[in-house]
Amino acid sequence: MSRAALYDVTGGPEVLYVGEVEDRAPGSGEVAIRVRAAGLNPFDAKLRSGFIPSDAPFPRRLGSDLAGTVEAVGDGATYWDGTPVAVGDEVLGRGPGSIAERVVTTTDVLARRPEALDVVVAGGLHVAGLTAVSCLATVPVGAGDTVLVGGASGAVGLIASQLAIAAGARVIGTASPANHDFLRSIGVEPVAYGEGLAERVAALGTVTAVMDCHGRDALDAGIELGVPADRMVAIAAYAAIDELGVLNVERDARTSEALAKLAADAAAGRLVVPVTGTFTLDEVAEAFTALEASHAPGKIVVTP
Repeated sequence: MSRAALYDVTGGPEVLYVGEVEDRAPGSGEVAIRVRAAGLNPFDAKLRSGFIPSDAPFPRRLGSDLAGTVEAVGDGATYWDGTPVAVGDEVLGRGPGSIAERVVTTTDVLARRPEALDVVVAGGLHVAGLTAVSCLATVPVGAGDTVLVGGASGAVGLIASQLAIAAGARVIGTASPANHDFLRSIGVEPVAYGEGLAERVAALGTVTAVMDCHGRDALDAGIELGVPADRMVAIAAYAAIDELGVLNVERDARTSEALAKLAADAAAGRLVVPVTGTFTLDEVAEAFTALEASHAPGKIVVTP
């Protein structure tokens, strides 16, 4: 038996509790991981609240991002490059119900954790990192591009902005004024979101691409600024995808190989992935309260 974050009814963070769950041995192509860090994502909160419907039976586990230590290996368990997984390997990736002490998951969603990459940072890298990679796969950018990133101080926006800058693009990012200095520190030109966004962006230059990582404000501004719909991508603004004809973020780029590259870049300091708060497993309700409130740029991570 091990402990996991659970909930018996949908609702706010207060419905969460920590209970014991049965441990199972990994099957073919699977490993069991002792979780050391599990990043929280807005999707987790939407699922728990019932905003995203689910027919999974109660009690339900929660979470997907993780970093930890392999403690058991099933038959044929290999990494993306074909090398075998071994007990004791330090890994990052995702697993079902990752806000827990132990998770069983398939190896196709894992990568080795570089020794220089802090385990807490690694625990929050999978969803945000690969979503950002997918944004650039959907709308490639490079030298000569000026990209408007909506929600640039959020986890996905931060990484997408840095990837776009690394590709040679100029990045203008929307954020609350409290986060502008941080965005400048990573090379983003900040602009306040809200009414009049298009005018503020136009004063900074001509935008050639839009990546909206939070809501649809940047997409609406992009339309107003004459950016072609096929040069704009949304990660969650589904109504805008239908109404404006912008691109839904593609998913084929969300590979373990891409995750391994992100991990290497973060370990080497080429990619900044801040962690704004850490909580124990017993503090999981407080962790989600922090996630769902306004907070400093970076990930909220549970450390079981």
